[in-house]
Amino acid sequence: MYRKTHFKARPDLYQELSKEFGAYFSRMSTYWKRISARYPRQIFILMLASILLSGVLAFTVMRVKDTGPLPTLSGPGADVTQGFGQIIGAGQALKKVLDLQNQINIVLHKDSLTAADSLLVKNAIRQLEIIHHELNVKPTH
Repeated sequence: MYRKTHFKARPDLYQELSKEFGAYFSRMSTYWKRISARYPRQIFILMLASILLSGVLAFTVMRVKDTGPLPTLSGPGADVTQGFGQIIGAGQALKKVLDLQNQINIVLHKDSLTAADSLLVKNAIRQLEIIHHELNVKPTH
């Protein structure tokens, strides 16, 4: 009833590759160590030459040609982006309207008004009218 269960762990990819090709990997590593110890300067020059060659090729032969103009959105995607633009514009206009109303309320709560206050209210009302006309423009398409 109380037997110990024995199981083998599943071998992973690294273990299987090392079993199969381990001898080849060890031979290659000892061969590379021998060559790199014998010719370090030549290997360094070869690495620098390959870096320079790849840089020259990247900026001359493999250069990407100029692409044409990007396609414009048409159809339902364009309507969605235009709708988002209108929503953002309306939000900015609303913020501007609230700021102007706040300025007018500050002026109206003063005990005495000056000429500068009347000019401020006049300009604020003019800006409110401009915002009203911008938001109520009918699209022509």
